[in-house]
Amino acid sequence: MKINASHAIVSPEPTEAQIQHQAYMLWQAGGCQEGRELDDWLHARELLRHHPGHANGKPRARAPKRPGQ
Repeated sequence: MKINASHAIVSPEPTEAQIQHQAYMLWQAGGCQEGRELDDWLHARELLRHHPGHANGKPRARAPKRPGQ
């Protein structure tokens, strides 16, 4: 099966501000430990890249399912 690249779903790269915010949230959730800045930054970037709906550690609210779905 050939995949047409024009139909591939591509998530945009998170902005530096988004990564910074997510890293701060991770830092707070981790007890504000010093010396984990790089780890929190990299983890935040990966979270936003692979799970863009989970910013701030919370999934985006989904629309309620309709009956029969």
